[in-house]
Amino acid sequence: MGALSVPIPSRRLECFYRPAILAGSAAVLLCVFWFASRYPQLMSKAQHVGQAMPSMTYSHELVHAAADAPPWEKILFGAVNWLDAMKIGMAFGVLLGALLHTTLKYYPLKIGKNLYLNSVKGALVGAPMGVCANCAVPAACGVTRGHGRVEVALGFLFSSPNFNPVVVMMTFTAFPLVMSVTKYVVLLLVIVLLVPGLIAWLERREQIKPFTDRDDAASCDLAVPAEDCTETFWSVLKNLSAEYGKHVWMLVKPTITLMLVASFLSAAILTLLPWPTLLAQVTPSRAALVSLVSVFMPVPIALDVMFAAQLQAQGVASGYVMLFAMTLGTYSIIPTIYLWREVSKKLAVILFVFFFAVGWLTGLLF
Repeated sequence: MGALSVPIPSRRLECFYRPAILAGSAAVLLCVFWFASRYPQLMSKAQHVGQAMPSMTYSHELVHAAADAPPWEKILFGAVNWLDAMKIGMAFGVLLGALLHTTLKYYPLKIGKNLYLNSVKGALVGAPMGVCANCAVPAACGVTRGHGRVEVALGFLFSSPNFNPVVVMMTFTAFPLVMSVTKYVVLLLVIVLLVPGLIAWLERREQIKPFTDRDDAASCDLAVPAEDCTETFWSVLKNLSAEYGKHVWMLVKPTITLMLVASFLSAAILTLLPWPTLLAQVTPSRAALVSLVSVFMPVPIALDVMFAAQLQAQGVASGYVMLFAMTLGTYSIIPTIYLWREVSKKLAVILFVFFFAVGWLTGLLF
């Protein structure tokens, strides 16, 4: 009887309002994006691999420019088509990034000090997400602005467009085994070795922005804030909604600017460069220019597989097929700008140069 009289520690329902709202919001956001948009879209893309595409940067046209249209019209219509292709993925990236930022404000992420393991953890989370490297930027930004680790954000960014199960299936179905294996070996090395190695090297030499104002106490175990047990459900919901709305707006402003600039730059490059001449023969100088453009180009998820497979079906040199399969969509100008502004200029440049070099070398070797 004495033992029965000892009070059993417990938490009231009010203590879990905040985590329940955040978890429920994440579940709704992911389910709507995955099942109403992303995976049906990916399965449709898988069925059209190897078929002709209207552009390197989008698989369908909202507006069509005639072959004899003036360059300004082709650039304008190309920009509109790219924005249309990116709108859902980028909207999801912004909403997810804001949710991560909000969550990490209340529940700081304890991820550990092993940079290599952290990068792999980020990659495991990113693989099923199904967002392109560009749309992953707002999510990565939400992690770093919430004082999460950069290697986690980059593991997510490189994994999401490449290690998605549907994209992996498309890649191994569309290309010779040696091309597919080479691509994924390189990407695994990027996630497991290059990213954490670069972060470790940079942290020894300079302060990385997301960590300059970091409070070490923020890395403690997840704990329910005391006010969770005193606030009503509606006050918690109101507070979280205000925080979330603020974080969404913080991501929307730079994202819209980036998308507009990227859309017109990519459309201008595609319109003005003499692609038939460039792809007619693999030479060191041509492969260098093509690799530079491929790494620069911001494209939706799976467009790397679809465009490279189209070139393969058209009989374009296998070096260019491998170059685009390796670099198009893996990295782009949008993640470069994100890293430049939010994390480290050196890291942004090193990664861009690395993928440029990988594209150039694979173009010459294959």
